[in-house]
Amino acid sequence: MKRSICVLVFAGLVFAAFCFGQKPPARPAAPASQPSGAASALTKMKSLMDRPRGMPRNADPVPIMKQRLPKALSVLAEMEQKYPKAKELHEARLMGAIAAVQLARINEDPSMSERAGQIVGKILASDAPGPLKLRADAHLVLLNIKPVLAATTSPATQPAKVDTTKIILQFTKRYAKTDEAVDAVTIGMQIAKIVDDQKTFDKLLQQLAKDYSDDPRVKPILRQMGKNPDIGKPFTATLTKLDGTKLNLPKDLLGKVVVIDFWAIWCVPCVRTLPHLKSLYAKYKPRGVEIVGISLDKDSRQLKSFVATNKLGWIITYSGKGWEDPTARKYDIRGIPSVWVIGKDGKVVSDNARGKLAETIEKALSTTITKPMPTTRPAPTTRPARKTDK
Repeated sequence: MKRSICVLVFAGLVFAAFCFGQKPPARPAAPASQPSGAASALTKMKSLMDRPRGMPRNADPVPIMKQRLPKALSVLAEMEQKYPKAKELHEARLMGAIAAVQLARINEDPSMSERAGQIVGKILASDAPGPLKLRADAHLVLLNIKPVLAATTSPATQPAKVDTTKIILQFTKRYAKTDEAVDAVTIGMQIAKIVDDQKTFDKLLQQLAKDYSDDPRVKPILRQMGKNPDIGKPFTATLTKLDGTKLNLPKDLLGKVVVIDFWAIWCVPCVRTLPHLKSLYAKYKPRGVEIVGISLDKDSRQLKSFVATNKLGWIITYSGKGWEDPTARKYDIRGIPSVWVIGKDGKVVSDNARGKLAETIEKALSTTITKPMPTTRPAPTTRPARKTDK
């Protein structure tokens, strides 16, 4: 049963990307148009696949799913007959494949496994969107790695052990030159986790770090795994100073060690670090160190007044977009203060220099070509203050 639940969870993760919400009508007063037959059938399938409303989180969903999943497959069969060219059929087939996989695991029914394979085959042979094909293919991969056996199967007829690494890597390679390349690797990692293949998981994690570290979807994954995708790479940003002039990094400050401080005036820990930053700036500026404060504030007048009152002598930049600041988004800033150090060559030396800033600056100053320094990004420490907090 544990294996069945594990597969159910995986199926939910894969399917979640295709549960789209409906946009509200442009004119609320006008009567809503009636959905097509295929759309209505798809909505019915979704309701059968969803967890029942009001069901306790710790309740076992298997008994209810045993009743509902066959009904979902019946709806799919009806759609295949009535609406063979409907665009909704692609998503319905994916749900049907998931339903068949779940029933195969729950009931230890190899025939349902075969049916899932047939449905996935139709998806892969169709003009379905690439992401949908990828997720359908993933279910087939998992079935190949962990085939469903009948409850009466004797030990003598157990299938030979499969090469999970080979199967998973073949799956990712099928999408290597498509728009789904990154998702294929991350789903491959999910499958490797499910089947306890740590070696393949680590190999795919290394591939993410090597080939896709600049992808904004990948950076959070790498950081969660203790990787630092930006270390040793140029810190690139086009920033606007408080006087309206532009600052282009790394070009404008090459040859200097640059401290990047993501901060805001409403951030209490940020403000508390300012005296220490002032002390370090006075000490290291004559040695070629510059500080660039990237403000996540939205009110320019308050920011300018704060900077003047507190006599902050370093460069302050401001976009007025708060957490949506382009540079903060680019570098996945989820908590502030976040202090980075950029070497003389414009490359990132540390993405977490807070608490060891003087030491990190000294190391950056000691060499022209910076070397990556091991860091571990902290969990978010500060969130934007509410209006009532101001």
